[in-house]
Amino acid sequence: MKTTMTDATWIELFTLELRLRRVPGNVIGDAVASVREFLADSGQSAEEAFGPARAYAAALDLPARPPRSHAVRTVLLPVLGLFAFLVFALASTAWFAGGEILLSVPQALLMCVPLLLTVMFAFPFYPRAVLRQRWVPAALVVVAGLVGAVSSLIAPSSAADAWLELAPLPVLIGTAMLMVTLSIVATVLTLRGGTDEIVDPLPTAEARTARGPGRRFLILVDWLFPILAVVVFALTALLTMARG
Repeated sequence: MKTTMTDATWIELFTLELRLRRVPGNVIGDAVASVREFLADSGQSAEEAFGPARAYAAALDLPARPPRSHAVRTVLLPVLGLFAFLVFALASTAWFAGGEILLSVPQALLMCVPLLLTVMFAFPFYPRAVLRQRWVPAALVVVAGLVGAVSSLIAPSSAADAWLELAPLPVLIGTAMLMVTLSIVATVLTLRGGTDEIVDPLPTAEARTARGPGRRFLILVDWLFPILAVVVFALTALLTMARG
């Protein structure tokens, strides 16, 4: 038996589709308000009136943010930040151990996996698949965790087995500066672009309006890698002291 989608679920899917198409928040608010107003006047369900949410969102001719600026904000900065964080974690372990950073070819290739998963957000099909299937984000987190665990297990035991050998202190300083710089750039973009909140233009609307994340939360996300780097550095220091 076919189940009927509720209007709230349809509007949630419709909003997600417009977000994936880089439609600005105020435009999404107008589109959602128009849908709610039509449903209130017609008495129809959203699925009956407009069909599938994805098809209706694709049929609308709405403005979208430039793909280049969108890619910089959502792909380039996170990829560089993730790369800097991974290298910083390796350098922290080597520095507290009193040795050099030793990297093998299989280890380097394995560390590229989370970078590749992040770069793929530049392709439209990938973020849609991640957001439409609720299990996919959890799977990505698990994959990133496994990559970190396995890469530490296959790390070279001596300089003779290493493909690359680096002094840890310059790498620590360089990656820390890179993460802070990227966070500053991301924060500036957040402050200039606002929160892109979805606001219902109808002040008397009683339905709950889907809203974007607040500015404070977005700034916290912008500084996620430096925060994680401090945590990793502190934990590595504590573990080193405990062993000593």
